Amino acid sequence: IVGIVEVVRESYPDPTAKAGDPWVVVDFAAREPMKTPVTLEAIKSDPKLKDMALVKLSRLSVQPVTAAEWKRVCAMGGL
Repeated sequence: IVGIVEVVRESYPDPTAKAGDPWVVVDFAAREPMKTPVTLEAIKSDPKLKDMALVKLSRLSVQPVTAAEWKRVCAMGGL
């Protein structure tokens, strides 16, 4: 994790997808960089994050994050 982004446009059909493909895209804007990148290794080794979806599930790009997890990751990143 290297920074915080904000969704500036919710999902819409991917303009690069072939006709009939169900792909969608979401537009983001960069808001704040982490002072220190938070690696997957650091997250997996933190006992407070042992139940985080990022650790338990294989899909890394989109996941729910609890308020406690968010606070911990931000602290790990120096925010």
